[in-house]
Amino acid sequence: MHNNRFDYIIIGAGTARCLLANRLSADPSKRVLLVEAGRKDNYHWIHIPVGYLYCIGNPRTDWLYQTEPVQGLNGRSLRYPRGKALGGCSSINGMIYMRGQSRDYEHWAQVTGNDAWRWQPCLNYFKAHENHHKLDAARPPDFARQHGSARDDFAQLHGHGGESPVATPTAPRS
Repeated sequence: MHNNRFDYIIIGAGTARCLLANRLSADPSKRVLLVEAGRKDNYHWIHIPVGYLYCIGNPRTDWLYQTEPVQGLNGRSLRYPRGKALGGCSSINGMIYMRGQSRDYEHWAQVTGNDAWRWQPCLNYFKAHENHHKLDAARPPDFARQHGSARDDFAQLHGHGGESPVATPTAPRS
């Protein structure tokens, strides 16, 4: 007989909810169910940066939502891409990882009166889930030689050992 009882049920397997499911399931005494309506992320275009061109507008990977018609757009509606795969919108965004701007977090803290929304507390959460390749144990000597004390500055803004691999884009050297 299967045990269909869960301590947590998470609906939608986008980046944040996958991260949450992973964190909650780290406690072996807890059962976590993560439900995603879209497919597995095994479509090859999801894993290639330019693949977003083949994912957005594709019913296999995009829910194909449209905005409501807007008077300011002469009654037109716009495409509103939403990821339809494990990983959610992160699966169709060209493999870009980007945080909000610090001034936005400061504004949210001011508007809500809640200092937990300030940039520094949120930065600590970003760093906790990052696994930035420049902070790998094998990288520091190379990085330190190329960037000197910049590695320490870099580590103030980025984390290592978290669930989400993060890399700085590089251009091929000629």
